[in-house]
Amino acid sequence: MKKLFLGSIATVLLAVFLCGCNAGANLQKRVDALEESNSLLEERVDELERENDLLWDMMSEMGLKDGEFYTLQQAYDAGWLTQEDLKSIAYYHNGGREGNEEIMGEDYQPQPKTPEVIDKMTELSIKQTYCENLRKQDNAKPSGVTIERYYGAYNGCYAVVLSSIYIGSYENIINEWKKIGGVNIHYTDHFFMTMWRYKESK
Repeated sequence: MKKLFLGSIATVLLAVFLCGCNAGANLQKRVDALEESNSLLEERVDELERENDLLWDMMSEMGLKDGEFYTLQQAYDAGWLTQEDLKSIAYYHNGGREGNEEIMGEDYQPQPKTPEVIDKMTELSIKQTYCENLRKQDNAKPSGVTIERYYGAYNGCYAVVLSSIYIGSYENIINEWKKIGGVNIHYTDHFFMTMWRYKESK
C-alpha cells in the first residue's frame, strides 16, 4: 500500500513537471510569436510612414499655395482682422468670455468658424509653411506638424495653434495676457498660436 501511495505521488509529480515543461514551452512559443508579430508591425509602420511622406510630396506638387505666418497684432494692424474677429478668436482660444466680460455680454456668441474645418490643401499649405520656417530642420516634413486647434478664417487669415515633432513640447511654455485691439488673449500654451495667410491674399 505504501509503495502504491509513493508511486502515485511520483506519478503526480512527474505529471506536474511535464505540464510545467509544456507550459514553459508553450509560453516561449507565444513570446516568440509576439516578437515576430511586433517586428512585422514595426515594418508595416515604417512602410506606412514612407507612403505617407510620398503622399505629402505628391500633394505638394499639386499646387500648394505659399503662405506666411503673422501674429494677431500684425494681422490686426494690417487691417485683416476686426475687433469682432478678435473677440471670436479670443472666445475660442480662452475657452469663453474670461478676460473679456466687459466687451462680451453674457449672451455673447462668437462668429461661426468659416469654413467649419480646414480643407486638406490649406492644411497642407499651413504645415508646409511651418516646415519652411524651420530652417535648421532639413528633414522637416508636413507629416510631422499638427494643427492642434483651429479658430476660423477671417479675411483670408486662418487662426490656428500648431505643434510639431521638431520642437520640444515644453520649450516655450508661457502664461500671459495680451491685449490686441481692445481684446484680451490669454496665452497659456507651449504650442504655436498664429495667423496663416496666403501670400496672394495680401
